[in-house]
Amino acid sequence: MAWSYNPAQLGTSTEAERINSVRLLLGDTDTSDQQVQNEEIVFGLGQTSDNIYYAAAWSARVVSAKYSRKVTTSLDGALKADYSDLATHYSSLAETLEYQGKKAGGGFGVKAGGIEISVIDSVREDTNRVPPSFRRDRFKNPPSYSGNDYSSDFD
Repeated sequence: MAWSYNPAQLGTSTEAERINSVRLLLGDTDTSDQQVQNEEIVFGLGQTSDNIYYAAAWSARVVSAKYSRKVTTSLDGALKADYSDLATHYSSLAETLEYQGKKAGGGFGVKAGGIEISVIDSVREDTNRVPPSFRRDRFKNPPSYSGNDYSSDFD
């Protein structure tokens, strides 16, 4: 298992940049206090379509689960380790990162639109396909509308 972080390589273009960016968002940049391994981040990136914010949220939930398994310990009031605080912190961080992913990084790996007219035409010409019960602009008025109306396909 490997752990690496290079603050000079932040971004979304390469796998190394994505790993470093997820680590930065997660706060896992201290070599002496490693929370997740590179392979775990790569798996999280794969589960979230390479979205660094969602992968960081996924990783935060993994770390939260790790600390949820540990119990709070106290040695006569001199030393106390409260792992539930860490679990709560990482769970809250996951929610914040998902929100940031929706606002700032939600578009990475997502293609909007892009359906070609030829694809639409070939789907509509498929005689084995159940015809839709409705379509946009099916009853557009006036009847002499001269736009790209495909209403003649299902008349």
